[in-house]
Parts: sequence; C-alpha cells; structure tokens
Amino acid sequence: MTRGAPMRGLPALALLVSASFLPTPASAQQESRGGAPAGMVVLTSPPEARVILRGAAEIAGFAPLDLGTQWRGRYSVALDAPGYATSRGGLECSQPGVSPRATSEPPEISGKLLLRSLNFPGAPDLLAGSRGRGAALLIAGVGGVIAILRDDHQYHSIAKKTDEESQDRASDFQYARERWAIYTGGVWGLSALDYILRPRMRLLESTPTSVTISTPKLRRSGVVWRSLLVPGAGQAFANRRARGVAWLGATLAAGAAFFIADESHHRILTKLERAELRLATASPPEIPALQADVVHFTNRERDSKRLVDGLGLATLGIHAANILDAGLLPLGGRAPGAQKMSLSAPVRRGGVSIAITHRF
Repeated sequence: MTRGAPMRGLPALALLVSASFLPTPASAQQESRGGAPAGMVVLTSPPEARVILRGAAEIAGFAPLDLGTQWRGRYSVALDAPGYATSRGGLECSQPGVSPRATSEPPEISGKLLLRSLNFPGAPDLLAGSRGRGAALLIAGVGGVIAILRDDHQYHSIAKKTDEESQDRASDFQYARERWAIYTGGVWGLSALDYILRPRMRLLESTPTSVTISTPKLRRSGVVWRSLLVPGAGQAFANRRARGVAWLGATLAAGAAFFIADESHHRILTKLERAELRLATASPPEIPALQADVVHFTNRERDSKRLVDGLGLATLGIHAANILDAGLLPLGGRAPGAQKMSLSAPVRRGGVSIAITHRF
C-alpha cells in the first residue's frame, strides 16, 4: 500500500513520498479507493531485476516496479540483473485498461529484424543505443566506401590511356577497389550480425495492470560463440561493453591495415613485373640500370610481403585472443541490495509531479 499526499503551495510541482512493502501481482491488480484504475506493475524474469524506463518521464528501480496510473505512452526499456545480459526493448502503454505491447523486436530472428540489420554499417547499433560498437562499425564502413569511390574514380580517369604506365596504374586501382569492396562487405556483414546477436527484452505476459519482461541468462557457450562470429560481441553480451568495443575496434583497424599493406604490395609487384619485362628486352647499355631496378623492386616486394603476412597474422591473432578472452571472462555479478528506490518525474498537463518510492 502507498501513503502520502502532494505538498501545498507549489502550483506546478507536487511531491509524493511513499513507503511500501513489495507489492504482489494480486494486490497490484486491485483498484484503488474511490474506483480509480489500478496502476501498472512491471515484473521481471529473473525476479527483482533492475529496470530503467525512459519516455515522457524516466524511472529506474528494481522489480516489482509500481508505475502508477500516470505512466502512459511509449517507453524504452533497459533490463539487467547479476548473471544475466543487459537487454533493451520498448513498451507502449496506450491507455488505462489496455494491456501494454512490445514495440521492439523479439529475440527470435524475423524478416523485420533481418531487414533492419542490413542498414549501413554501424547504423543499426547506433539506432539501438549501442554507441561504441555502432561508431566503430560506422567509421570502418565509411572508410571502406570512401576508399572504393576513390579507387574507382582513379581507375576510370586513366583506364582509357594506352601508355604502359597508365595501364599499370589502372590495374592497381582496379585491384585496390576490389579489395576494399571485400573489406567493406565484411564490415557490413559484421554490422548485421552484431545487431542480430545483441540481447533483447522478451515480453512474457501482459495484462491491463501488470507486464512481465525477461532478459537472457549469461552462459559461457553463448558468450564464446558470439565473439567467434563478431569480435567483442560476447563481451558486450556479458555486459563488458568497453571491452567489447576495444576488441571490435582492434580487429577492424588491423583488418584495414592489412588491406592497405596488400594494396601497396600489389603496386610493388606491378612495378617489379614491368622492370623484369624491360630488362628482358633491354639493349646491352641499358642492362646495368634495369638490373638495379629489378633488384630494388625485388627487395621491396619481399619486405612488403612480410608486412602483409604479419598484418594478416596479427588480425587473426587479435580475433583469436578475443575468443580466448570471452572464454575466460567472469560471468558473475553483485546481487542487488534489499532496499529498492526509484525516482520519477512524470510531466502532465497543468504541472509536474515528482515521486520518490522506497521499498524495503
């Protein structure tokens, strides 16, 4: 039960302080005195999970969370508990007497989910509130697209020229364009998978007076296979978001460095092949200078190949270390305390009311 009354003398501000024992679903469904409709109660699986609702007003507390009758409209939901993934979703409470409905995608794969995941790299995560991972994927995607457009422009600007040097450069730009297309496609795929794999709130039950939501339990296998598919996805699933962003960013950066080195290596190979052709058709006076060119480009090609191989191994090593980290990551957490408090500031026509609720 709830006690308290608004303070007088503040025309636009009412303060309501209430202390209550944890409500039960049965008592939450009873109508208040005077025939007013009962408020909305948020229940969770696991019990007593922490819930954050953001919409026209904001409230945070541990379930069961009594929202009162004033909480109507659309709300974003964040749900977390020790040993469980922090999931996000959306709820809409249209009007009293109507059961709330989920406005976000369910955990199951659907056509709508797949379509949304294919947005530009990073955009799905950014729109879903995952700023760190979304920014890393967006930067990689934009960089890849810029590289493709740059190389395509250079290719078409010199492809029609017939001299040897222009033809060699056109071949180099064509190769670089294709390689950056592979990188950008890979980033796009990682972005789609990352969005699909993120934890989502599940709506278990909805009535006019209560709603029950759940979040997925953390399991070692679930953390590891997510990091296997997308670097850092398992860490993000296990609520280590900064750690997950670091693994994702490191893998994307190492991959970009590999493609830059590979593009440079192809240019050196082209120059080496051209030098060898010139040496094969050279006159005796030209042979010493052309032999020096061949030796020079041979040494550069060897060093460049070592760099490409090293960056390729580094990228694979970072990804392997990411999987190992996911396998060793602690999955436990502190249990929430017994005391539960929430602060809300619902905005209504004619004023604002502040409510502080303390449960024990």
